[in-house]
Amino acid sequence: MNSAFIRFAKNHRNVEMLFNYMNDGLMLTNHRHEIIAVNSAFQRITGYTLKDVEGMNPSVLKSGKTPKHVYHEMWDSISRSGTWTGELLNERKDGTLFWSFITITKVEQPRPEDSYCIGIMRDISERKWQEEQMKYNASHDTLTKLPNRVLFKEKLEEALRTASENGEKVAVLFLDLDRFKKINDSYGHQAGDELLMKMSQRIQSVIGEKGLVSRFGGDEFTIFLPAVNEAATEHVISALFAAFEKPIIVHEKELYISMSIGACFFPEHGEDVETLLKNADSAMYRTKEEGRNHYQRYEQGMNETFAEELSLETELLKAIRQQELEVYYQLQVDIEKRIPFGIEALIRWNHPLKDVLSPAIFLPLAEEMGVMADIDEWVLNEACQQTRRWHREGFGELIVSVNVSREFFKRPDFVSRVEQALARAELDPAYLCLEITEKTAILQDEDIRAKLNQLKQKGVGVSLDDFGTGYSSLSQLRMFPIDTLKIDQSFIRGQVSPENQAIVKLIIGMANSLNVSVICEGIETEEQLSLIRNEGCYKAQGYLFSRPIPADECKGVMERLIQSFT
Repeated sequence: MNSAFIRFAKNHRNVEMLFNYMNDGLMLTNHRHEIIAVNSAFQRITGYTLKDVEGMNPSVLKSGKTPKHVYHEMWDSISRSGTWTGELLNERKDGTLFWSFITITKVEQPRPEDSYCIGIMRDISERKWQEEQMKYNASHDTLTKLPNRVLFKEKLEEALRTASENGEKVAVLFLDLDRFKKINDSYGHQAGDELLMKMSQRIQSVIGEKGLVSRFGGDEFTIFLPAVNEAATEHVISALFAAFEKPIIVHEKELYISMSIGACFFPEHGEDVETLLKNADSAMYRTKEEGRNHYQRYEQGMNETFAEELSLETELLKAIRQQELEVYYQLQVDIEKRIPFGIEALIRWNHPLKDVLSPAIFLPLAEEMGVMADIDEWVLNEACQQTRRWHREGFGELIVSVNVSREFFKRPDFVSRVEQALARAELDPAYLCLEITEKTAILQDEDIRAKLNQLKQKGVGVSLDDFGTGYSSLSQLRMFPIDTLKIDQSFIRGQVSPENQAIVKLIIGMANSLNVSVICEGIETEEQLSLIRNEGCYKAQGYLFSRPIPADECKGVMERLIQSFT
């Protein structure tokens, strides 16, 4: 052992034993800052033996990763107070890095050449890595490993300060995957997660070092591009769309995914993070409204539009509570007799300031808000009770058709809710027909088919609305308990083309082969009525007979039609 240490140990009983049995690494340096002694824990932590480092400066452990100011602070503290405690990122003999918690104390002796320093070192790498991991997890999305919204906002704030100082623009993009919910519903959340990971990789491959990509939440991603002009931003957006022209393989299936993008620019569209994100988000929603799979640049007034929609959402919830909704009815007529055989129940909103609102205005909002099933059930109950009243008033064979959304169907107790509505109204199930829309892909859902079959066995009818506009196959129709096909009004609107006439004829022939009845919607003229009669359709619905009207008016129209027939 070094002679200097021997002199030190002679003056301190049991020091050598303590020195070698400590769990912390210990290192002694002489007045020239040369290493003169180390213990076994030092060797275990650093990989260096005394033979390796004797006579060397402790800087042999430097990794180059510790900021220089830390060393300046260390030596300043030692010169002023004789000691320093802190953390250093050091390097082992094998080149691996480790974090050390070190206390260095200078021991002054009467003779300067006998002075020495004691360094006590503890390996805190595991704790530091855990802290780094926690810090990383707090600022990154656990699924995609992209920065999360917290880190994105921090980095965007820095980019805005730099851009402001340099007079530059910053582009902020808001991306939302189109119809992502259908992926989760069709293939499960595990497939959805896999899709998000692969999507994020594709987005990152396009952006690279040009900007920062973040998963903002759900299927939303945000990007900022510093020091760009609008032409460069459009080039990046075009590259993003090009990247998604190829399918993404998820669970061995090829999926083509599109996205809607909103773009805005600093400082033109906002000078702070929240304003820019809000405006990019507004532009993205405008893209969705106008057809998806494209992008919109923010324009003044977009936020006002969305503020109006938000206000309408609040008013809709209030309308549901305060019974501002009303069921209107449209007649379904036997063409040969010109008398009503059925009615379709249709929802309307008696807005206190905007008069009667069409469902096209508020039902999409209801779907987004998750209250569609509640509205459906309310209409079902109202329609069943009103139909039973009409039965008692002399319209004994009237059948009511009620539209049912996918959201209502998917309630586990859907069948019992329909049964309860019939029981409360004391309405025979044979006088209720549930209308499903071909476009909602209900025909592909085994759970819904099972529920319809349960109700079918109890006598409830089933009608397929908007037929011809979706993607139903004949095999799907055979598996579903369909009683009626409703030909969509688009096929007979205006001057009927030979192609549409052929389609109407084909649908009627298909219905006959399936032994189901046919109703043609949208009949407004006698010419249209003659056309469908000549093709073999004997049930119709449309303005020629009545518009959707309140229950009290509907009764009067039915009475007049019956009187005119008799």
